[in-house]
Amino acid sequence: MPEVQAAPAPAPRSEDGYVDFYGHAPAAGGWLFCGWSRGRWRPGAPPPRVVAQFRQGRVEHVESIACWFPRPDLGHRGAGLVVLLRAPHLPLGELVGLELAEAESHAPALLLPPVRPVTQLREADLLTRIRPALLQGPQGPEHARLLTRLSRRAYAGVDTLHELPASVQIGLDETLPVPPDGVALIGWCLDPTNAIAAMHVRGPRAARDAGPLGSRWLRVERADVIGSVGAAHGLTDLRVGFVALSPACGAPWPGGHGEAPYLEVELHSGEVAYKRLPPPQRSGAAAARRLLEAVRPASDEMDYAFDRVLGPALAAIHKQRLARPRAVTEIAFGTTPAEPLCSIIVPLYGRMDFLTYQAALLSEHPGHFANELIYVLDDPPRKRELLDLAHAAHRRFGLPFRILVPEENLGYGPANNIGIAAARGEFLCLLNSDVMPAPEGPDWLDLMIEDLRADAGLGLVGAMLLFEDGTVQHEGLTFERLPQQANWPFPMHPRKGLLPRAEAALGPEPVEAVTGACMVLRRSLATELGGFDEAFAIGDFEDSDLCLRVRAKGLGCAVDRRARLYHLERQSQVSPDNPWRHNATLFNAWTHTRRWFADDTQTARTEKR
Repeated sequence: MPEVQAAPAPAPRSEDGYVDFYGHAPAAGGWLFCGWSRGRWRPGAPPPRVVAQFRQGRVEHVESIACWFPRPDLGHRGAGLVVLLRAPHLPLGELVGLELAEAESHAPALLLPPVRPVTQLREADLLTRIRPALLQGPQGPEHARLLTRLSRRAYAGVDTLHELPASVQIGLDETLPVPPDGVALIGWCLDPTNAIAAMHVRGPRAARDAGPLGSRWLRVERADVIGSVGAAHGLTDLRVGFVALSPACGAPWPGGHGEAPYLEVELHSGEVAYKRLPPPQRSGAAAARRLLEAVRPASDEMDYAFDRVLGPALAAIHKQRLARPRAVTEIAFGTTPAEPLCSIIVPLYGRMDFLTYQAALLSEHPGHFANELIYVLDDPPRKRELLDLAHAAHRRFGLPFRILVPEENLGYGPANNIGIAAARGEFLCLLNSDVMPAPEGPDWLDLMIEDLRADAGLGLVGAMLLFEDGTVQHEGLTFERLPQQANWPFPMHPRKGLLPRAEAALGPEPVEAVTGACMVLRRSLATELGGFDEAFAIGDFEDSDLCLRVRAKGLGCAVDRRARLYHLERQSQVSPDNPWRHNATLFNAWTHTRRWFADDTQTARTEKR
């Protein structure tokens, strides 16, 4: 893969030869340089490492084609040299020099400056002058490879797969934009004779070669393709479908202008064909969901699937989606305190009626009138329904609160962060809409705030959460590696489903982490940490990540079992019948694991092998 750097390196210090002329040949896929050199490398040696230095940057590649040819005019002083450097055409200015270093050798690099005045040729003139030179003298494998590349036709905007001598069929179901200039492809490929050597997505605006698709390729079962097309070729393996990522190919964002990228298919014989990419039909959250529902990686495939394809693509889509300015509307019900002790922040999604139940239970404890209650609607299409319920709840219970409404669904973390930005309290209580105070414990929030005031080394406090039958849902989190999920660490509830312990709880008990369903911390700490990290999607792992960031600052996490609430925990959304939601959880688990358990995970992999 070529690497393009903006700053030029120093010019060559001595001359081992010269570059007579050069230029970019799109059909061959890169820069062509023709000249001569006094030095040569061993016959049969691997292709050299090539660096082309220009006035405004340089291009480097470890996989290039370099061929020698006779130059009688040089006598014994050197031999002719042609070099193909695979790289896109970029505005890098005039050539400064070419450096070639023999792979796996300590011999000094060959330094070839251009002759003056330097000559940059058009593609047609390049090929006219280079082909005859390569046909002189003995023909080696590298000569054949380079001549094959020079004989290729450039992409002309039409499909040419049918012109290949091999029986290759490729269907592209969908192109998904991956910001800033990449694409993910969903489709299928039939190659019964294994004729394909590599596939690339090419784009005219690519800053670098994104590499072959095979390095970022997930196989997917496609019974429909085998049944309709594959069976005629004797194919029985259903995994002819694919999801592939080209992270930087110069693809224009939907609505952009310029030439669209295309698929280049190269055979082992050196022949190439092209296929147009279908224009993207969705982007942002819709593209992410389509990508999430397209694959079902097995446990032993998850590391590769998320490291190489799903993780980078989803992270880029998610980051771009959340980078847009956030317009938020505020509707106030009653007058909240100007300087509240605590700001209770509740994101709302799905069940709007939970606002009524929470407002009723919170209003029974007079202390909550000293706090402010902030609801963040993360389901904007249901704004009218929510406001009708809110008016009724305020009239019935008298508890003041504010409702913040962003223009679009942003997810659990960003919704909480909107509330944090609007909060005025000394403390923050992050509370799920399905968490209800227990009638026998109305002072739950007072206890948690007292814990923080009593211990400066305590950063965050969680409550004891109970199921409706009185058994434990949460009293702290631990991390457990799950073999069925790539051995990644998942937050677990150690005493979930058991009856609460009979012994008295005298105060906060240290734990590894607590759930975001109910946690209290100082607003100053939440602001310093930036709230929930928005790299996580949907609503998983943000809470344990926040706890680990609190602990990274040297502060503790604890649970106060005296603070009891009921959690009407949602039914699991990660069943096999809901692959996109399952994969969204896996994306968050991957993000969490790579951030906090990368060293442990590598050790676990090594021990497993």
